[in-house]
Amino acid sequence: MNANTKLRFPSILFLLIGMIFFFSSGAVMVVVPVIIASTIVCIGFLILSGIFLRYEKLNMSSMNLIPNKSSIPKLFFGLIIGTAIVGLMLLVLFTMTNLDIQRDENQSIMLFIKASLVFVPLALMEEILFRGYPFFRLSQLINIRWVIFLTSILFALYHYNGSSNIYSLFIGPGIWGVVYGVAAYLSNSIAVPLGIHISANVLQALFALKSDYVPMWDVIINKDISNTITPDHLGIIMQIILLVISIIILEFSIRKKK
Repeated sequence: MNANTKLRFPSILFLLIGMIFFFSSGAVMVVVPVIIASTIVCIGFLILSGIFLRYEKLNMSSMNLIPNKSSIPKLFFGLIIGTAIVGLMLLVLFTMTNLDIQRDENQSIMLFIKASLVFVPLALMEEILFRGYPFFRLSQLINIRWVIFLTSILFALYHYNGSSNIYSLFIGPGIWGVVYGVAAYLSNSIAVPLGIHISANVLQALFALKSDYVPMWDVIINKDISNTITPDHLGIIMQIILLVISIIILEFSIRKKK
């Protein structure tokens, strides 16, 4: 094992451990309430990050894992960005297709807010794994493009649930993995991608685009509107546009830093 490979090995191992844990802990995550299980996983990943960093003679601050005075503003900035992106995509989707929404009478605002709290530890545990220690450590050792590519691929595979097809994984979570990776690189923190991640999940749940959550609004098909473009095709187009914009922003930032 050469010197460069030896330096990269701990970060890769951390990612593999995280992936193996998620694929082998499905039964536990079902038995234990999600908000409790995901909070425990967050703590576990932070402890594991500390162990790996101690081995590498580094610290949590060097990997942007310790909150500072800029963390809260960055988190709120991420929430705004995520709301803007998903809000615009939903607006286009409901405007240009035959999809419509109607209020779900079985859900209340307070119950939805309470249920949405689970998205905080869920998003955080994913950010710690994919945009935490291994992301920032690898970015010190290899080209950031490869770091974002690797973590996005793993982020997509992590969302495999037994019935997902590879195409949907990469066109969905895979592209969002690029968005979160670019946000982490530009902000030099996990706070911004965490904010984007949380707001994206909440808005999707709000409009019945996430399973296992009772939405505030149900998505229905309006038969009075002619279907000029299918929601699936428009969704794919918007995802690709999001990917292209993210890559352009990344490339512009890389060239600006040179």
